[in-house]
Amino acid sequence: MEILKKILKKLLPPIFFPTIFKECVNYFIKGENKIIYEDNFYNRTAFINKSISEFKNCNYLEIGIADNNNFNSIPLPLKNKIGVDPAVGGTHKMTSDEFFEKNQKKFNVIFIDGLHVYEQCQRDCINSLEFIEEGGIILFHDFLPQNHLQEKVPRKSASWTGDVWKVAVELCNSEGMNFKIANIDYGVGILKPEKNAKFKKMPELKEMNFNNFINDFYKDLPLISSEKALDFISRKETNVKN
Repeated sequence: MEILKKILKKLLPPIFFPTIFKECVNYFIKGENKIIYEDNFYNRTAFINKSISEFKNCNYLEIGIADNNNFNSIPLPLKNKIGVDPAVGGTHKMTSDEFFEKNQKKFNVIFIDGLHVYEQCQRDCINSLEFIEEGGIILFHDFLPQNHLQEKVPRKSASWTGDVWKVAVELCNSEGMNFKIANIDYGVGILKPEKNAKFKKMPELKEMNFNNFINDFYKDLPLISSEKALDFISRKETNVKN
């Protein structure tokens, strides 16, 4: 352990040392990585662009922009895409709650990758259901944490999913939600809500943690491969098998 600490101190800038050291301990000592993602070239951006290609004159909303890498990879004119972030990037510098409170526009595709905290992701999901066009697609990032540190709230890890997996569980238990999770890129959720979809809140999830996720919920999630995820996005019928 001390040898690992000395090596990392020499290699890493001081600001990153505590976080990276914890992740190394977590991975090598505790053996915490419980989920292995599919190994291919697909990522969330590929699924977003596939979703956009399904609509003529698509209107796109992205929640959580950060460095604009994903937002700038969406091949739509600015009049057809909105990016919301309270700190950096996008087109609207405000919280998602503030945006939805003022918004009157509907969207064909919405991507939720904002604050990785259960309560915030839940609000973003419920608000998105209100503003998604009939037949539209809502995508989510970070539904599959690999270990305790990635899932921890507040943030303790450089690669952070937070506990937004709880929203995935709620979607699985809600009415009218055609929902899958692609096992790539920290878990990409794909939701095709029906016209009368009803979101079911499960307050008992609030106090649950990574152990609950792995032991009680993971096996029942609607996981699919990347190829099946692309098929799910393009199909009008939604009975794609896991």
